[in-house]
Amino acid sequence: MSFQKPKNTHMFQENREQISNAFDITYYKTLKTYLSILGINPYQDNQTSNIIVFAILILYSSVCYPATIKFYNTLREKDYDGIFEDLPQLLAGTASIIKLLNVHSNKTRFRKLFAFVIRGRNLLNSKDELYMLNKFTEQGNKLAYMYRRILITFLVLFLSVPLRNPFLDIILPLNETRPRQHIFKVNYVILDEFEYFYGVYVHLSCVAIAVVLMIVVVDSLYITIIHHACGLFAVCGYQILEAAENNTSMKDKSNFDSKGYEEFKRSVTLHHEALQFYEILDSCCRNLYLIQMGINMLVISVTAVELVMFLGRPGEAIRTAVFLIAQQIHLYVVSMPGQVLLDESSRLADTIFASKWYENPVKIQRMLYMMQIRSNKPCILTAAGLYQMKIESFGTTVKTCMSYFTMFLSLRE
Repeated sequence: MSFQKPKNTHMFQENREQISNAFDITYYKTLKTYLSILGINPYQDNQTSNIIVFAILILYSSVCYPATIKFYNTLREKDYDGIFEDLPQLLAGTASIIKLLNVHSNKTRFRKLFAFVIRGRNLLNSKDELYMLNKFTEQGNKLAYMYRRILITFLVLFLSVPLRNPFLDIILPLNETRPRQHIFKVNYVILDEFEYFYGVYVHLSCVAIAVVLMIVVVDSLYITIIHHACGLFAVCGYQILEAAENNTSMKDKSNFDSKGYEEFKRSVTLHHEALQFYEILDSCCRNLYLIQMGINMLVISVTAVELVMFLGRPGEAIRTAVFLIAQQIHLYVVSMPGQVLLDESSRLADTIFASKWYENPVKIQRMLYMMQIRSNKPCILTAAGLYQMKIESFGTTVKTCMSYFTMFLSLRE
């Protein structure tokens, strides 16, 4: 995105009254509802938050234990096909719980991030600057909305597949009942999951909905706040271009105009704000990304093997294909905001160089030089410093998953 002067700024104008809560901002209102449902709203009362999170953990445990028992029995029987069939859903559920607990345990840091959101907006003086920040925030909001819609659509497809045979038994009955398949492989020990098919289906569906909700809400949170950071870097570049253009006439004056100096000082302050925002954001997600990327790679590889296993069984093949595509979309979406942040933080150095810095007083040139040095070190989100969250890494990960897929396939044979 370029640093050209924005047009049609009325489309993005925001009430300039002091905002005490980040969720009062238009682009964060939907996010507030989702976060409150899961008990991870940073402004939520701690007692209420703990109760909701504990209830979610109990709900997930009610399926995790039967699924673990089934997986353990599969391991004891050395049923490799069963292992490939049971493992992906168990790992995906575990990843969703890790996402939830990561945000819950970092509520203080997320409160700081939202405080930075409010403060960053208050540092902007012009409609053009607010327009640029809102444009990035809206971009993140649209991506998060589309991501939620896609995964929820896949969830509906995933949940509808087990109902296919029972539905056909009603409208096109045979002399025998068609085979039935649950969403997850479970072993309740005290009851037969196929004898109580519909009760078990409702239970598993509730857990599946909770798992997907945790994934899309936490990812939407990160997408939105990462795009806010991108907007801060973009506005900073715009401020430098404007300040350099407006104050070139002051080059030969011994006393630099105080207003001109304040314009550059604002850009330095905003840049410092953006860097602080990035540091807190990175500390919130670096460990999460490490666990998440490891689980994603394993789940995609194993699910691909599972899909090959089910090529002769259309119903289960469709369910597995839906799950595999959803995992790849998830991997792509969590990588994309990191790429945008990398691009915008790197572009600031080029913007400073492209400005008329050479026509401004020496003390301003020194100020811009320090900013440029820092901007040459791009802000990039990482998985504990081992994996960079960017599109190039996404491509590398997909190739690695294919390598694991062929390895697992050969082990199965």
